[in-house]
Amino acid sequence: MLIWGGLLYLTKLDFKTVLKLCKGRSELMRDFPADVTSLDLDYLVGVGGNHGAIKAWLALQLYWLMGGCKLRRPRMVENPPAVRYQEAMLRESDSRFVIDRIRGLDSEHGIALNHCRLVHAEYDPGRRVWHVGLRDELDGREHEVRARAVVNAAGVWADSVNRTLGVDSPYKHVFSKGVYLAFPNDGSERAAAVYPMRHGADVITHVPWGPVMMWGPTETGVDDLARGLAPDRRDVEYLLEEAKGNLPGRRMGAGDVVSIRCGVRPLAVPAGFRKDVYPLTLSRRHRLVADEAKRALAIYGGKLTGSLQMADVVEARIRGWLKPRFPCEPPVLPAPERAGVHGFVTPEWARDHEFCVTLDDYVRRRTSIAQWTPRMGLGPDGGGRAALLAVAQKITTSGDAGAAETMVREYEERVRSTYDPLLDF
Repeated sequence: MLIWGGLLYLTKLDFKTVLKLCKGRSELMRDFPADVTSLDLDYLVGVGGNHGAIKAWLALQLYWLMGGCKLRRPRMVENPPAVRYQEAMLRESDSRFVIDRIRGLDSEHGIALNHCRLVHAEYDPGRRVWHVGLRDELDGREHEVRARAVVNAAGVWADSVNRTLGVDSPYKHVFSKGVYLAFPNDGSERAAAVYPMRHGADVITHVPWGPVMMWGPTETGVDDLARGLAPDRRDVEYLLEEAKGNLPGRRMGAGDVVSIRCGVRPLAVPAGFRKDVYPLTLSRRHRLVADEAKRALAIYGGKLTGSLQMADVVEARIRGWLKPRFPCEPPVLPAPERAGVHGFVTPEWARDHEFCVTLDDYVRRRTSIAQWTPRMGLGPDGGGRAALLAVAQKITTSGDAGAAETMVREYEERVRSTYDPLLDF
């Protein structure tokens, strides 16, 4: 959920990228004030490495200046010694942020389809139109739609989608897996902390997020995307070991873990890239590939920080190809119905307005329940089962109690087989 301004690139003296990402961070904070807020971070000095206090202070002063002095000026703090500076952070979650953006453009002229897979695509150069085959992953039915242009924004799956589209690219993706552990947050820590890793040249963060503190991430290159989409025991063991060394005296053992968050970063590299390098040395910048003849665009790499800038570039390219057929102004939609201590959207609202049809949709993507409650919402002893069953009954289209029970039973089995073994120390 962090929106970095490009501090990583400052260490490489890549000032152009730092300026661009700082601008992107400022634009997100300006355009979405209800969703994005500032976050204090303490960059620890004299802990686990040779990061001198004066050097860190000077570097973060420069970083602040390159960010247009938009955030609070870095300053020294004590106990432990650190330089406190600011970045930006999403108030809820990254998936919630994306859902709100999609929902904000939902209308009769632009309909988002969930659980829908691209099966095949063929471009007709004579009529200058795409014929795209889609499969409904819930009922198996297939449909064909026509499109005058295609944008491949599939993230880690961009290479696979390009192969389906028959679009050649000078770039490809290599992947880096990042894993966070969530521990309980008693509310005493309001600032995040950045620690130099004890084993490596990277940093590790301790970030407050609602009722938990996120500890991580890892940075592991992966060749197999499917394996990279799930954490493994080595990820958990590494983070627990780093916690033991950096945060002595705190309860951050396997039994204290609330949840495990795993994601894969798509890093854009030249198509002929074959080097075995540490992923952190590779750029996180967006790359846009355009097939002018087929009117197809593909987005490679990138960070959330620069997403608005990339969206402007994509829109400009499409406007060069096509004239809009429908109004461009988004509809005015009512605010979501929210309930509970954390103000999550209700299951009924998510079902009717946010394409929510599975438990995962609701507890992992529309809300943060699976990441703020032990065992992905089930609770340490299964005490959350009744609440999950109530959610399942509300999001099933027919309200069928049997279908809801099956949904929860399958979810329980997945937690037991994939999540529980990771913390069985």
